[in-house]
This record gives sequence, structure tokens and C-alpha cells, in this order.
Amino acid sequence: MNEKPTERFDSEQTLLLSSFVNKLGGSHGYLVRIYPVVLGEAIVTLPNSKVVIGREGDCGLALSDKDVSRRHAAIEPCPAGYMVTDMGSTNGTLVNDVRVDNQVLKSGDYIRVGKTILKFLLGNDIERQYHETVYSMMINDGLTGIPNKRFFTDALQRELTRSQRHKRPLSLVVFDIDHFKKINDKYGHLAGDVVLRSLSTRINATVRKDEVFARYGGEEFVVLLPEASLDEAGMAAERIRVLVEAEPVKIEEVVIPVTISLGIAYSSGQEELSSEELFAAADKKLYAAKAGGRNRVEM
Repeated sequence: MNEKPTERFDSEQTLLLSSFVNKLGGSHGYLVRIYPVVLGEAIVTLPNSKVVIGREGDCGLALSDKDVSRRHAAIEPCPAGYMVTDMGSTNGTLVNDVRVDNQVLKSGDYIRVGKTILKFLLGNDIERQYHETVYSMMINDGLTGIPNKRFFTDALQRELTRSQRHKRPLSLVVFDIDHFKKINDKYGHLAGDVVLRSLSTRINATVRKDEVFARYGGEEFVVLLPEASLDEAGMAAERIRVLVEAEPVKIEEVVIPVTISLGIAYSSGQEELSSEELFAAADKKLYAAKAGGRNRVEM
């Protein structure tokens, strides 16, 4: 049986923010690329026909990613809306981090194909959903879902100003994953992404509401601790270190031991220092922790 030809995305189907607002409706599905973020890309309309996602140039949605199979997955209309189907790909198709053969999509679902994460939108309030998605992309890391460097930088400046105004303590923890390059080299970059997501989810569940846990970049993370003394920051950092070491990351049958190294900087609120100086001090202690053998905290 011959496969129905796919409709290919082109520049006319990529709707920029300035022109798409009045054209959207509830009868079509839409995709927004969450990760990696591509500058200038906005929202893409799904046609009323089957769309193949893959590495081949003739796919409806072609992705330049070695972790994507040549014909990886398909999205097509169905009575319930839209369905995504894996096409026997090597690395699988995931919906909300669960590997699927086929799955009816709900608005807000996250589809992962290789390293690319797409958010599926459907409904009569696409404009609101799209703006909420774009705002989230501005302040949150697309891979892990936690706050990003931009959000952290603003929070650090704000909390440091408050600390100095009220002469209150402020602590900063900077940490990264030990030998992360070796994890990527041994298990692949997709496994490395799973490690980043797993650690982020577990640590994020333990931080307090007034604390800021963010991905600074690559395998480096930060925890901002308002009102925390140096001893309190040390206990928080050690709790995170133990949490990570105690539970290896499991990917199907593969178990990956993971440890982290952490550096802490502290301000009493009495001295004048910049956010860059506070971060540099914590980063220096991080490198001391790594030089001291890794899987440790340096204050």
C-alpha cells in the first residue's frame, strides 16, 4: 500500500508572532519548538494530513539531528484530534517523557524526537496558550523545565540588593555534574539529557519556595538561598550532594551513577559586592571541590 504523501513545512507555514494571532483557530494542531530554541522560529501549523518527522530532507518536518531516525515519527489527524505514531525509530518517540508507539495528543503535551522537544497546542484559545508558552521559554530552561540563566541572573541581582539594603545574609551554591562529558561519550547525548532532567526534577522537589534553583548552562546549576547563613547553605548543599549520589539515573536497563561537586559563596549583607563577584566566588569554590576529588562541597 502506498503511503500518503506528506505535506512539507516551508517558510509560509511558519507563522511569526506579528501575523498569526488572528488566523489561529481550534480546528488545527500547532507545534512550538521548546528545545533547542531556534531564534526567529515561532509556531507551526499542522496540516490536515499526515506529517512525517525525521532526518530525511523530504520529511514534512525535517530535523538536523543524528539522534533522529530518517523517518522517525508521524503526526496525523484522527477522530479524537491528532495522533503521534513512532515509525520504528532507533531512539523512540516520547510524549511527556514516556516512550510511546502511538498516542492521541492533548493540548500542552511535550513530544520528544531525538534532542528536539516540541509542544503540541490544540483548542480555541491558541493565542493564550502560545503566549504562555513563549513566556515560559523566556524564563525556563527548555530541557529541564527549571528556571534558566536569565531568570537566575535577575533573581540574584534582586536578592543581593535586598540583602544589602536590609543587612541580611545571602548564600549561593554553584554545582555541576562530575565527569559529564564521559557520561555523554559512554551512553550518548540523549542519556546525558535524561541525567540533566532527572537531577533537575529530584532537586527541584526539595528546594523551598523562596529559593531559586536554576540551570546556569550545560551541566552547571545554581541554588540561590536568601536569608541563609554559610552553615545553613553548607547543609543544603550537602543534602543535594547526598540526594544525587544516593540514586543513580536509570534509563531502561542502564544504571548511570552520578555525583556532583558544589561550591558555596556567602554574603552577610554588610559588605558591598556585585552579583558577578558573588557568583565568581562560588564558582571558584566549585573548582576547588573538583580539584579536591569531586563529589564534595567547598565553602
